[in-house]
Amino acid sequence: MSRRARRNVVVSAADPGPPSGTTLRTVDWRRLFDPRRAVFIGASDREGTQQRNQWVFMRDRLEARGCECIPVHPTKPEILGTPAVRSVLDVDGVVDFAVVLVRDALPAVEECVAKGVGFVVVFSAGFAELGTPEGLAKEQRLKELASGSTRVLGPNTNLNLLEPWRQDLPGRKMAIITQSGFQGRPMSQGQTYGIPVQSWATLGNETDLEWADLAGYYAGLPDTGVITSYVEGFKDGRTLMIAADVAARQDVPIVVIKVGRSAAGQQMAQAHTGHLTGSDAVHDAAFEQCGIVRVDDFDEAIEISGMFCHVPPVEGTDGVALYTLSGGTAAHLVDLCGAAGLPVPRFSDRTIAALTDHIPAYLRMDNPVDTGGTLTALPAGRASLEITLDDENTNIVIVPITGVFPGMIEPLARDLVDLHLLQKKPILVVWSSPLRDNDGYRTLIENGVPVFHSLMSAVRGAGELLRRRTFLASYKSPFAAVTTKRQPADAGARALLTSGRALDEVEAKAILREYGIATVPEHVVGSPEEAVRAVEQLGGRAALKILSADIAHKSDLGLVRIGVGVHDAADAYRNLAASAARVAPHADVRGVVVQQLVADPIAEAIIGISHQAPFGPVVLYGLGGVFAEVFEDVSFGVPPFGPERASAMIAATKGSRLLHGARGRSRGDVAAIERTIMAAQRIAVDLGDVIGELDINPLMVLPDGCGAVAVDALIVPRRSSSPH
Repeated sequence: MSRRARRNVVVSAADPGPPSGTTLRTVDWRRLFDPRRAVFIGASDREGTQQRNQWVFMRDRLEARGCECIPVHPTKPEILGTPAVRSVLDVDGVVDFAVVLVRDALPAVEECVAKGVGFVVVFSAGFAELGTPEGLAKEQRLKELASGSTRVLGPNTNLNLLEPWRQDLPGRKMAIITQSGFQGRPMSQGQTYGIPVQSWATLGNETDLEWADLAGYYAGLPDTGVITSYVEGFKDGRTLMIAADVAARQDVPIVVIKVGRSAAGQQMAQAHTGHLTGSDAVHDAAFEQCGIVRVDDFDEAIEISGMFCHVPPVEGTDGVALYTLSGGTAAHLVDLCGAAGLPVPRFSDRTIAALTDHIPAYLRMDNPVDTGGTLTALPAGRASLEITLDDENTNIVIVPITGVFPGMIEPLARDLVDLHLLQKKPILVVWSSPLRDNDGYRTLIENGVPVFHSLMSAVRGAGELLRRRTFLASYKSPFAAVTTKRQPADAGARALLTSGRALDEVEAKAILREYGIATVPEHVVGSPEEAVRAVEQLGGRAALKILSADIAHKSDLGLVRIGVGVHDAADAYRNLAASAARVAPHADVRGVVVQQLVADPIAEAIIGISHQAPFGPVVLYGLGGVFAEVFEDVSFGVPPFGPERASAMIAATKGSRLLHGARGRSRGDVAAIERTIMAAQRIAVDLGDVIGELDINPLMVLPDGCGAVAVDALIVPRRSSSPH
C-alpha cells in the first residue's frame, strides 16, 4: 500500500493475554489528543514550583484548542485566576483528560477512575523505577486501577504530548515516542532540519499505555511519515511486533534507538524507568523481522527519520548515483558505499552520452559524476544534475556538499530543491561543512530536502531506503494466518512436560517426532546383551550413550561412545554404566541408548527454544555439535514468522557457507533445516508455556534432498506457568 493511499485506522496494543494474540485493541484516542475538558490535580500558584509551571503549560496549550481546563486543589478556590475544585469528583460533566502531579498519586488516580476520566497522565514518580518493594507495590496498584476503561500514561512521565509544533514545514510528519523526556528532546528539535513533528509521547514506566499503543495509533494517521523512538525496554514483545506489523502494512517506517547493548546500559535503563532491556541479539532479530531500523545515536535517528518523511518511494533498479563537486569527494564516497554494500553501478550509455555535452572530458561522468565544482553556477550544472537524476541504472542520488563556497553552493541548492519537489527519486544531500549560516543550507532545509551532515550517515540512509524497499516487496503479515489451534500432538506432550519430572533425550525426541522432526533410529537397552543385539539391528556399528534426564551434556562427561561394533558393544555398555556411576552418582540412569550412525553429514546444526524477555519463547539456529557454545554463530526467530524468516536465519550465520558447497563439498539440505526451524516454532507456540528450554543438538544435515535428522535433544520443562 502506498503512503498516499494509507487508510486511517485507530489501533493500539493487544489486550493482556497469552502470546498468541494477533489483533490490536481499539482506544478512543480523541479523549487524549483532542480533549474537551481536562483537570490538573496538584495545580499550584506558588512561584517556581513544578506544579505551577505544568498547570500553566497545560492550561495554555489546551485552552488554545478549545478545551476547558480546571485546576484541582484541596483548599484554594482558584489557581492563577481559574476557579478550582477540591476533587475531580466535584467537576460537572465528563472529564476526558487528567494530569496527576502530587506526592501521593494513587488516591488521585482512584478518584479519576471513579469519575470515568478517559486518560490520566501520572506525572508523579516514586513507582517501579525505585526498585523498592514499596515502589513496586504502588506500580502494581496503579496497574490494577488501569484495568478498566480509564487509560493511564506513566507514571514518571511529563506533558510533552501537549507541545505545539510548526505547521508550515513540508512533508509527512515524524511521530516521536520515548521513555525519557530528555532523550526525546533532540528528536523533537529535528524541526530545525525541516522535519515536521506529529506529536511526542513520553511513556515513563508504561504501567498501562505502552510503546505499542502509541505506535499503532501514529501508524494509522495518514500524514505520519515515520515513528522515531528512544526505548530502554519494551513492555511486551508481542504487542511490539503487532504494532510494527500495523506500521509495515501502512508503510510507516520505524526508527529506534534501543539501549541495552552493554551490561552497564542494561543496568542503567532498569534504574531509570524500571524497564528490563532484554536480550540484545533477540531484539535485533525482532527488529529485522518487523522492518524496524535500529540506530545508535541521535544524528542517525533524526536524519534517517527526516529522509523517510521527505523522499518518494524507491522504484526502478537498485543503485546509487553520486553527484559530486570534486574527485576527492567522489573517491571517499565510493569507498564508503563499497564498505556498506551499496551498489554504485555504471550509468547507462545514454546517460553518459548526455553528460558529455555538459561536463569536460577530463572529469569523471560514468558514476560518480565529478563536476569540478564551478559547473554548479552554470546552466550545465542544472542540466548535468537532471541527467543524473534520470539515469535508469540508479534509483537514489547522493549529492555531497563538503565545503561552502559563496556563489557556487546557492545555485546548486536551488536546483536540488526544484528537482526534489518533482519527487522522481530520493535525493539525499550531505552538508558536511560546519558552516550552516548559509542561504544554500537554509534553502534546502526549508523546502524539505533530506540533509545529512556526514558522508557515512547519508550512505546509511541510502542503505535503509534500499533495505526497506526489499522488506516491503516481500513482506507478509505474520499475524494474517497465525494458527491458534494447537497440534494434535500437544495433549500428549503437555502431559509429559507437566508430569513434574525432567525428560530424558528419548522422551524429548518422541515430542520432536510428533511435530514432524526426523530423529535417528535408536533402541533403549538395559543390559550388555541387549546392547549387542541393538548394534546388530542398526547395521553393525552404532553410537552408545547413557540415558538419563539428570545428565544434560553427556559428551563432556565421557558418557558417549561413537562407532561401536558388535564385538565391542557389551564392553562399551559396561564402561558407560561404570563411568556414569562414577561421574554422576546421584543421576537416575534409565539405561543406554544405542543409535544408528549418521553417514557423511554435511554439517551439524543446533536448533533451540528459549524464553527471552519480553518476547516469550524464541527459536535459535546455528552451527551445532560440541562447539555450539564456542563459535556462538547463531541467529534468532521470534514467533510468529514464516518460512522466509527461517531461510533468513540460516543465511545470517557464517556457517551457512558450509551448506552451499564450500571448497568442493556437497550441498546440504537447506530446505530440511527450514522445515525443522518451522516445526520448532510450532512447538514454541503450542508448548512454550510448559517448555523452559529445548535444544536439538546436533541436527545432522544430510546432502541436498536427503533431509536432516536430530541425533540428540534436551527439553527442560518450565517451572512457571507464566507465558513470559
